[in-house]
Amino acid sequence: MRAMKLAARLRSYDWTAAFIELVIVVVGILIALQVSNWNQSRLDHARADNYYRRLHAELLADRHNIDSTLKFWNKVSDYGRAAIAYGETGQRVDASNWKTVLAYYQSSQLMPFELESSTYSEMRDSDGLGLIADEGLRKRLADYYRLTGPGITANILHHDPVYRMQVRGLTPWSVQQYIWDKCYRALGGANQELIDCPSPISEQEAAAVLDSYRQSESLLQNLRFWMSTLRVGVIVLDSTRKDTNSLETEIQATLAR
Repeated sequence: MRAMKLAARLRSYDWTAAFIELVIVVVGILIALQVSNWNQSRLDHARADNYYRRLHAELLADRHNIDSTLKFWNKVSDYGRAAIAYGETGQRVDASNWKTVLAYYQSSQLMPFELESSTYSEMRDSDGLGLIADEGLRKRLADYYRLTGPGITANILHHDPVYRMQVRGLTPWSVQQYIWDKCYRALGGANQELIDCPSPISEQEAAAVLDSYRQSESLLQNLRFWMSTLRVGVIVLDSTRKDTNSLETEIQATLAR
């Protein structure tokens, strides 16, 4: 009896209307999914565009900082070569005891270098690297920002030479104060300038300082090691600048599409 009633109900049911309702529901779900996907795609595109613009700005900042750092490191290296020449051969800078003392001291100056990596770090930590559609570009960015890590390349760019401690321990405090006041200028941020300056002491007093340098058994050895390390840093930074230019050009082209 129940089976007969169920059969009668099924025969009387409007299956055409039910099918139409089902189609409407399915189409509505598909449209909603498409709209959701389109909206997510639009948000992802805007997010990616923002990241590209920030990366581009930081690469431009990197290039400026690399140029400033290389200029400073080359200046320090010039002083270092002059100090080494005196330590090895007794040749003074421009036949001046004071200029030779200054060369020793300025050889100990530092300017650490770091890439502007805040945007890349944010992308990595928030799973935003997938927004970079070009897999090759993702790899090149990863290689580039590896300089900010704890590896050997990062250590080369962050210096803490023993020579720095030694020469400053041997240089009279009054001379050091004068060098900071008259032979050095902070330009804002990490930028610095080393300045040729007249002597605050007599040539005889400067000769006594040079004698203390030459009497140190390890000062010249540590100066050579420091200059060698700095030379490697210059090589690394020169190579990094090429990568900076390449990435900046590539991201600029991506933004222009």
